[in-house]
Amino acid sequence: MKRKTKSVFVLTASLFSSSFFAQSTAVPNVKKDSIRPRQETKTDKNNMMLNAAADNGPRVVNIGLPASVGGTVILENGLPVSYDFMGQMPTAVWRQDNGIGKFDVLNVQNTALFASDVGVSVSTWSNRGTEKTKGAVSFTTNSFGLLRGDINISGPLKNNWYYSATAFLNFDPGTFKSNIATFLDDTKIFKLVVNKKYKNGQIGVQYKFANSSAITIKQSPYIYHENGKVTALPGFRIGKDSYLEQSGLIHAIDPLTGNAMVWDAMKDSGSRSHIIDILGDNQFNNGMKLDYTVRYQYADAGTYNPYYTDITQTTASKDPKIGDRRFFYADHPAAPYTGNVQNALMLFSPRSVKNTIMGRFELTKKSQAHEWMVGLHNWYYNADQVNTATYSYQFSVEPDPRALVYEQYGPEIGADGNPTGQNTWKPATDPYGNRNYNRAMQYYNGWENKLALVATDKWSISDRLTVQIGARAEWQRINGDWYPAQNRAEAGKSWVAGSTSPVKKDWLNMTGTAEAVYKAFPNLGTDRNPMSLGFLADLMYIQQAGKLSMYAGADDPNIETSQIPGGSFGIYFNHPMINIISKVTKISRTKFKNNSTFNKKESDGSVTTEKQTISYDVNTLGWTTDILLKPFKGFEMQALLTFQNPKYENYEFDVFGEHFSNSGNIARSVSKTLVELSPSYTWGRYKLWGSARYFSKEFANYPNTLIFAGRWETFAGINFKYDKNIDFSVSVVNLLNQSGAQGSISGTNTTTMEQARALYDQPLAGTYIRPLTVEFKTRIKF
Repeated sequence: MKRKTKSVFVLTASLFSSSFFAQSTAVPNVKKDSIRPRQETKTDKNNMMLNAAADNGPRVVNIGLPASVGGTVILENGLPVSYDFMGQMPTAVWRQDNGIGKFDVLNVQNTALFASDVGVSVSTWSNRGTEKTKGAVSFTTNSFGLLRGDINISGPLKNNWYYSATAFLNFDPGTFKSNIATFLDDTKIFKLVVNKKYKNGQIGVQYKFANSSAITIKQSPYIYHENGKVTALPGFRIGKDSYLEQSGLIHAIDPLTGNAMVWDAMKDSGSRSHIIDILGDNQFNNGMKLDYTVRYQYADAGTYNPYYTDITQTTASKDPKIGDRRFFYADHPAAPYTGNVQNALMLFSPRSVKNTIMGRFELTKKSQAHEWMVGLHNWYYNADQVNTATYSYQFSVEPDPRALVYEQYGPEIGADGNPTGQNTWKPATDPYGNRNYNRAMQYYNGWENKLALVATDKWSISDRLTVQIGARAEWQRINGDWYPAQNRAEAGKSWVAGSTSPVKKDWLNMTGTAEAVYKAFPNLGTDRNPMSLGFLADLMYIQQAGKLSMYAGADDPNIETSQIPGGSFGIYFNHPMINIISKVTKISRTKFKNNSTFNKKESDGSVTTEKQTISYDVNTLGWTTDILLKPFKGFEMQALLTFQNPKYENYEFDVFGEHFSNSGNIARSVSKTLVELSPSYTWGRYKLWGSARYFSKEFANYPNTLIFAGRWETFAGINFKYDKNIDFSVSVVNLLNQSGAQGSISGTNTTTMEQARALYDQPLAGTYIRPLTVEFKTRIKF
């Protein structure tokens, strides 16, 4: 599966590491010293769910390091909703619904300690029941025909037993119509919690069933210009016309059997899960509290992942030359096609079984100066013969495109197998338009386990100085088998024939974190005009290894322990009308592994595709300032400014017999300057709000030869609270209706500057943000 390096060192590099921590250490009386609690839970939730790329999960909050295509880590009841996104995407088993009792955002340090990952994560806790019968129902629709509803009912049973039941239904056509399916995100999630409270605590069981079929590919053709701007291709609306091959059928060779298969792009790549959580807490007489969750998760999940390469052009020729091609519609072979042709590599993983058993046990205690926690985590994950079928194909460049077959002009071969001396048109694809079956096939099988000891302590050293430290010692083990290049060569087949090779790996991953708040000048002002100033600092050192899924390809990923050191230092200033947090942060990561796709155009016009695991380092220095203004009653303005410069180091590799170097380049999909403005005004039962995020120029490929111009991601809305139980909201995504081209340009991982110039004013395929969307939501509590 391809991976994207989508890195932005936004506000949260300092914000989530210190503002979040500062909130918990602040003195409640604003006349004393109180660090502004920038990230309140409600603000966290709203900010995280404002996602310009999609609306089915939280935004990706980047920290100056490469982010995986898996997106933001999501925890439910203290455990990851998906152990490995390569096997199952988190949004296939989790959505924001009315059954969530608590919604938190974990900073980089807490994500490393409790989620064993690098970045910012979302943590939700289920409603375990209420003392009185309560309910909440929401309905959401938008200008493209979204139908989303969810309902939660909770209350008491008898003898201190409680319940909570949730149903979430999502039927989302996306922002364009496709022949593949009416709804490109068809997700149903049902949860039932039964909870028993007793004198010193509670224990409950949650059962969750999730069934999700979704295609989330956001690729579009557009005309690319030298200044990094894009314009729509004539006859094609970016984000409003489908660019998915319309049949929705995958004609492939099963990687496990070698049999020809026909899979459905939606249904056979979907996900079905059964999840049981046992969760509880117990208060001991000595003041200690045990909090725990144990989970069993069954998943039958696959993935649909077309990788678009280059766009070529074909025209009818009366005087063909050797190597020329002529194209026809696959569903109507007698109908010729001329115009632009999109070349692509299909990577399709049919459903396979993943079993997960997880547990967390955390013991905490508070005293006058300390609040400590010691925890034991164990995560076991078993993936049963996960495989990815691949083939090269092509389709027409038009709305709701059709698959193409083509013939190539070349020497005629006689019945005796020898050239006849004549040239002729010969089929170069099968009847479906496919070729090169399973040349980039993927396969892995086995289990992995993470056993970790976690400890934290928040130490109030004095009235002015508070320190929080954390540590995680994690033993990670992989035991399975894979299908390396030598096994494939020996078998000589385009499926898993012959023997596989074992893979057994062990790592001891060590993580340490430290955060401090020093209230240097807690009483600068007066009682009528209080002011305070202080200092913030944090340090972290994270180690992370790989996962079994990194052995999916033919090349040995040579997994090594990746080291992520980081630190920051800054100041805060509080005033009734203005709060400021400003920090300088440095973070780096060594031996980051990226499974990249490379393309080479052959002399006959065909494209050879190769996948290879590349290792490199990233080093980032950033400065972020977070300002909250409250100039008059009801009005707030949050402003965030970030400067950053993440660079690749030790990024050297060989492909197609050539050596390439990206060392010293700016990380792909990164803007050096970011601005986020979030004004809001509340009067009576109304609230008017907006959010605008500016991203300066960013490079669209690893070699830094293609750029995207700066862009704005804009949101706005108005909320109306009819009474304490009913509220309505109208919101707009991409208020400026920008084209939204961002992220990366497919098929350009080795594009030189000379080759890049040839792409100016030509059609390319790339990613984009959602087009202008108006959303309507109603929530009723009863």
